[in-house]
Amino acid sequence: MAATDAIRQRHMEADYLNVGTAEEPDFALCGTGFTSLNENPSAQTSSKRYINTVSNRQSVNGYQWSAPFEADQIRSQEALEFIRNISDKLLVGADCETEFVQVDLDKPAEEGKNTFHARQRIVAIGVSAATDNNGEMGFSGTFYGVTDPVEGTFNTQTKTFTAAGAAAASTLAVQQPAET
Repeated sequence: MAATDAIRQRHMEADYLNVGTAEEPDFALCGTGFTSLNENPSAQTSSKRYINTVSNRQSVNGYQWSAPFEADQIRSQEALEFIRNISDKLLVGADCETEFVQVDLDKPAEEGKNTFHARQRIVAIGVSAATDNNGEMGFSGTFYGVTDPVEGTFNTQTKTFTAAGAAAASTLAVQQPAET
């Protein structure tokens, strides 16, 4: 198999959670302590059969994105402490939402060193279980997509996301429904 045909390795995608605020983001790596973090795009489909066809026509009309995770509780890991705080306080709504950035470390950006293609979205963090594995504490849950992803770049040194076409680093604002 040629190097260009190599299967991507999981360590080539770095995931970051904003453990700060929307106004002053502080992105922490979801790395040490996470034993799994898997993306599920979950395509939403519709189908229709016309009178002149035998089979239904199917189409994708949306996504219900989520990313289930399992992790050890390690206090020195900022992303894990952020999630543990959500679990301990049973936070809901906007209190359990933050920015999530997926960085393709195997896809460098043209802007320079330490900058890579990335996707940013708002996620709601739901913790479903706190676990005891022979005396070691852990938890599992899911990052639920709140917004569509925004394409851009992420600098792993400065930990800043820049939306595609943006002149300066930017962050997403949680999309609120319009008042009626």
